[in-house]
Amino acid sequence: MKKSYWITSIVGVALVLGICVVPAVSQGTTPPAAAQPQYPNLVAVIDVAQVIKAHPEFMPRHQQLQDQIKNTEATFQKRQEGITDKQKKLEAAGLRPGTAEHERAVSEITKEMTEFETDVKTQQRKFALANSQIMYDTFQDIKKTIGAYAIARNIAQVTDYREFEANPADPQTVAEDMDQRLVWFNSNLNITRYIIGEIYAARGKQVPEQFAAGNTGAGAAARTATAPPAPGTVTPGLPVQR
Repeated sequence: MKKSYWITSIVGVALVLGICVVPAVSQGTTPPAAAQPQYPNLVAVIDVAQVIKAHPEFMPRHQQLQDQIKNTEATFQKRQEGITDKQKKLEAAGLRPGTAEHERAVSEITKEMTEFETDVKTQQRKFALANSQIMYDTFQDIKKTIGAYAIARNIAQVTDYREFEANPADPQTVAEDMDQRLVWFNSNLNITRYIIGEIYAARGKQVPEQFAAGNTGAGAAARTATAPPAPGTVTPGLPVQR
């Protein structure tokens, strides 16, 4: 009731004073319609995972990291085997537990195991950070390319959408497909192929055939019965002595 009273009072005062809102608009308080900025009003869709895989710098850097991981795994595997051999030799030596010689051997093996596990964890973290840097650099370049492409074409929003065929025999693919926020879109809104083309053009390179092919609207994304994992994910399988 109180709110209604104040609204009525304000309206009454306005009428008494002869205040008119419409003429004020015509006097220049609000810019004329022709002066209003033209806001972007188009939307587009892109499969970022496919663009990452197609990025000319992503795969070489990713493969280089994978090679480093394999080499490091081999090195750590030898160290692990060396520790295991020392444990077996200690057991075969028949040294009585509690003796100075036995305690010294156990201490050396324990120290070596501790250093081994520390080195493994350190290397795993280095690989994780290296992978993160690759993904960051790639995604930033893709976002920059999308931004330039969208601004030039009056596109207001670009939505990520994973293109793959859900398989009812694989519950995970069904769940991932249902979890996507974008349920349907016209294929003409797909700019995946065009963004890949822009990325290669910026480097003066030709788009590889497997990424250049696609449907109308940018269908460079391969459709598969299995939902694609996040590209560039690196899980170092370095052994850990237990």
